[in-house]
Amino acid sequence: MPRWRFVKQDNDNTAAVASIKDVADCAARADAQVRSVLQGVMAQRRSAAVAFDYVAGLSPETKANCWSIAESAGHEGWGRMQALLGSYRWDWRALRTQLPGLAAAWIPDAEGDLIGPGIAIDETAQLKHGDATACVAPQHAGCTGQVENCVSAP
Repeated sequence: MPRWRFVKQDNDNTAAVASIKDVADCAARADAQVRSVLQGVMAQRRSAAVAFDYVAGLSPETKANCWSIAESAGHEGWGRMQALLGSYRWDWRALRTQLPGLAAAWIPDAEGDLIGPGIAIDETAQLKHGDATACVAPQHAGCTGQVENCVSAP
């Protein structure tokens, strides 16, 4: 008998219940925050709308060119995206100062968390077995948090 038949499905005792409406509400709040930030740094409201479309059009499946991003964002042509990147006026310093606020709003900060909101990934070491690779030695490996036989990268 297949092993999967012994697994009992328990839909009543889940850790968290989310609905499509919850996800849609969260996405709408995030979109509103991004639109607000873009309106604050772009010279014109329509420029902010194109900038939002640019951000919304980005995805792993979209090639990084104006035509593909414009198509993904629902634009008929690439002209607005090209203008956004080439000639629209906006204050990148103001945008950069507001990004930490967006991250803090979207990534929860638990009470008593000494690190603060955010995600830290340390990929500075490659674990190795043996000693045939140059620079292999027992040293701190960020990926495990321990002293391991590895190669460290800067």
